[in-house]
Amino acid sequence: MPTTMKPTTTSVGEERAADAATAPATAPGQAATIAARGVTKRYGSTRALTGVDLHVERGEILGLVGHNGAGKSTLMRILAGREQPDAGAVTARDAAGTTWDARSAAAAGVRMVYQELALCADLTVAENAYLSDRRRSASFGWMGRAERRIGEVLDTVFPGHGIAVVRRVGELTLAQRQMVEIARALCTERLGLLILDEPTESLGVDAAGQLYAHLHRLTADGVSVLLISHRMAEVIAHSDRVAVMRDGAVAGVFTGADERTLLHAMGGEVHAAAEVEAAAEAREAGEVVAAIRGDGAPFTVRSGEIVGLAGLAGQGQERMLTRLWSAGPLTRGVSAPRRRAYVPGDRQTSGILPLWSVAQNLTVAALRSISTAGVVNGRAKRELAARWIDALRIRGAAGTPITALSGGNQQKVLVARAFATDASLVLLDDPFRGVDVATKNELYTLMKAEAAAGRAIVWYSTENAEMAHCDRVYVLRAGRIVSELAGDSNTEERIIADSFEEGTAR
Repeated sequence: MPTTMKPTTTSVGEERAADAATAPATAPGQAATIAARGVTKRYGSTRALTGVDLHVERGEILGLVGHNGAGKSTLMRILAGREQPDAGAVTARDAAGTTWDARSAAAAGVRMVYQELALCADLTVAENAYLSDRRRSASFGWMGRAERRIGEVLDTVFPGHGIAVVRRVGELTLAQRQMVEIARALCTERLGLLILDEPTESLGVDAAGQLYAHLHRLTADGVSVLLISHRMAEVIAHSDRVAVMRDGAVAGVFTGADERTLLHAMGGEVHAAAEVEAAAEAREAGEVVAAIRGDGAPFTVRSGEIVGLAGLAGQGQERMLTRLWSAGPLTRGVSAPRRRAYVPGDRQTSGILPLWSVAQNLTVAALRSISTAGVVNGRAKRELAARWIDALRIRGAAGTPITALSGGNQQKVLVARAFATDASLVLLDDPFRGVDVATKNELYTLMKAEAAAGRAIVWYSTENAEMAHCDRVYVLRAGRIVSELAGDSNTEERIIADSFEEGTAR
């Protein structure tokens, strides 16, 4: 991809336009699959969209980036017909002149894969696919047809996926559920526009590569793709154009832009991940806080350390975190402190409490430390919530329902919940999934500060580049530790190489 900025569209606001580009906005041509013009949306006093103009051309991948809360997911729900705009209009090439809603979006071949998966855990993979299949089918033999359809798509997009279509979705890993969600969307007949909201956050490197290869095959056949992702390198590498959203509007649309250009258009004086401090400053090793024996080489983490778990997805990293989290005094082969906190990888099923507010979700794990004789100190609770909401710039007041926040802001609440406790060991399962680059940098700084104060942190990430922020990294394969990296040996290239290593730790 070229690294020069070539804006093709600017925002409706003069201030944003000055930040992003000075060229006039372009109008969608005859080839536009779908177009939004002047779209606005409010939720109470919150202005989610402030006049969005955006179009997706036929047979292109349009990347969409922006900070958490910029309005990306709201816009996608409107394009998919799931919500109605307060003002403005959405039109499609094959549905001109119709009122835009879920039915007209379906008729235009629009299909969306949401960041928060919408699968029924108690149904099988095939049953989930059948529920979302708009094709009419005779009642007799529907199960067999559904199994064949979803199975063929899974085999085409994700060769070697290892998913049995007769298996219940609740029994699958998060990565496998992501594959199923994508595959059932691709079962859509006459697909016109595929909207993907953070599709690779739960996928390993191989599965992500398989997905992008298939997306390029789709666009070659005239299907359009709208790709939302905080993984800037992926967006730049695979998108024909990249649109940047900021404060509920499109700040610019670029071709050939590099990461720095896109980050600047997003509105913050932020630093690319490569420019963040490559690793935490050396600290004197503290006492061993937790240990695991019996999985190849022994695993240890000391107070004041950030220890990473790396390797290909599904190689035992989540199991190691689970063992540390569930360990008791008599657990064989595992030792862990009594006070520990855990940020789960699947925030919807294991993380947020959907009926509670931001403050209630944030402080629930710290109630013991702000209680006297079993009575919670209300003032201390409010102050604790306010401090972390401000520290992590969580977009939402303390009393806001947690489900009203964007996925990235929900994730920040879960991270804050863990660090708001007095836990001496904090376990993080891919904690920055769906979090924008600027927020990631803030959270890296937070983790280092907490480690400097004496906490031990064990962190699994599907992004190998993030492991540069760790003091030590254990690379896992097939449930065993195959290497321990630190200092100059802790590189992304070494992690990738060791991920395929069959030997023992060295």
